[in-house]
Amino acid sequence: MLFRARSLDEAVGLAEREADEYAGEGGFEVLDMVQVYRISDGDEEVGAGTEVFSRLHALDVPPDEFLDRYDSRPAHTRTVE
Repeated sequence: MLFRARSLDEAVGLAEREADEYAGEGGFEVLDMVQVYRISDGDEEVGAGTEVFSRLHALDVPPDEFLDRYDSRPAHTRTVE
C-alpha cells in the first residue's frame, strides 16, 4: 500500500490500520510486523513507474516461526509489541 505520511510513526499507524481492515475482510491473521519505506522526499512525484515493495506469504507455520524466518529486522523495521 502507498500512503502519504509526514513521519515514520504516521506511516506505521496507517499501515497497521489498513492491515487490520484488509485482514478483517479476508479472514486473515495480522502479525506484529509492519515494514515501511520512504520512496520520496516530498519533492518528487510518486506515480506510474515508482518502485514499491510488497510480499505475501501462504505458509502453514506458527506466527513466531514465520517472523523468525522472514523478519530480518533492519534498522528501519520496528516490531510493535
